[in-house]
Amino acid sequence: MKKIVKFDPFYPLRNEFEKSFFDFFNPVLRTKEGYIEPAVDVVEQDENIVVKAQVPGIPKENIVIEVNGDQLTIKGEHRQEKEEKKENFYRQEIQYGSFYRIIDLPSEVEKNNAAASLKNGVLEVTLKKSKVASPKKIEIK
Repeated sequence: MKKIVKFDPFYPLRNEFEKSFFDFFNPVLRTKEGYIEPAVDVVEQDENIVVKAQVPGIPKENIVIEVNGDQLTIKGEHRQEKEEKKENFYRQEIQYGSFYRIIDLPSEVEKNNAAASLKNGVLEVTLKKSKVASPKKIEIK
């Protein structure tokens, strides 16, 4: 026997609102088009660009960082520690799987002068700005 469901014209709007609400309060790993995207901060300093990404519970061995021109790519995998075939999950909210994030940088950087560190689930990548990309002041005569 099928259950009769009352028509709700606001369902699409409510569904989008609930998704936005969840994304706001759970910014660590956002799901977009089936991929996990770590939340990032990009800060431009005088000589550097600093990118911070939230990657909680992911060891540094599972993270790959690449620089190409004015883009930074962070890739990795969040693996489940052990899989229990006997377990019946009542709720499973921890997301596992591959992730990547391509970040457009505000300027070109020197690929050879990059440093990265991972502390308390926050990946910090410091990139030195390229001399070519540095703005040149022009004096008005």
